[in-house]
Amino acid sequence: NEWWREAMISAFRDMHGFLCSLTSEIVAPGFAEASGPPSLGGSLDVSAAAALGAKSTLPRLDSRISGTTGTVAFVLPGQRLLMAHVGDSRAIIGTRSRVNSGPWRVSDLTRDHKPDLPDESARIEATGASVVAVGTPPNSTHRVFSSHQTWPSINMSRSLGDLHAHSQGLTCVPEVLLTERLWDPEVEEAVVILGSDGIWDVVTPPVAIQVVAQAAAQGQDPAAALAKEAYGRWGRRFLQGNYSDDITALVKFL
Repeated sequence: NEWWREAMISAFRDMHGFLCSLTSEIVAPGFAEASGPPSLGGSLDVSAAAALGAKSTLPRLDSRISGTTGTVAFVLPGQRLLMAHVGDSRAIIGTRSRVNSGPWRVSDLTRDHKPDLPDESARIEATGASVVAVGTPPNSTHRVFSSHQTWPSINMSRSLGDLHAHSQGLTCVPEVLLTERLWDPEVEEAVVILGSDGIWDVVTPPVAIQVVAQAAAQGQDPAAALAKEAYGRWGRRFLQGNYSDDITALVKFL
């Protein structure tokens, strides 16, 4: 278990280091190669990262005030899952009997990394930053804030990128989970959903499982069906500018 954990942590730190390298090339071209690996990054060689960025057809990234969540799921022999996760995207699993197609049993595979979680807020506040409540229910959230900061406050406690906020206690280190056996393929079916917070802010996990299962039974794309359901629910909130949070879903039946 410890080997898997260290491997996943190294992978997430490497990706964060890659974002640091690309950002340093924007802020101060040539600085990354001259100064060595960025203090907020991982073990990825900086010159290699810069070379990768130079060859990329994607635009250069400035990760000081932008970043991403990261959720990875490996399906292992024995119906076990290896999960690694940062941010407020979420992974869930649903299982049910193949015999009588009974009700789905739904479980979270990750927890949302929000600043108001006790262990997360302790790390943030140790840097001198604060966790503040913003907005009014049901549209309220908690954000990380420091006096005199000049960048937007973030509502997550872990991320890849968001380099400014990493000076306030954010971390790119994932939580890693190696599960026990989760289902018996002889008598049970299972489905795993990875989704961004634009789904989970408006769709509960049991409803999400029902939506993808029904779509699959009807020969439709289950991920597209879930995204459409979430987008419709955002629209029915009648927020300014028809706002919806980012909606991304990956669905795998097992």
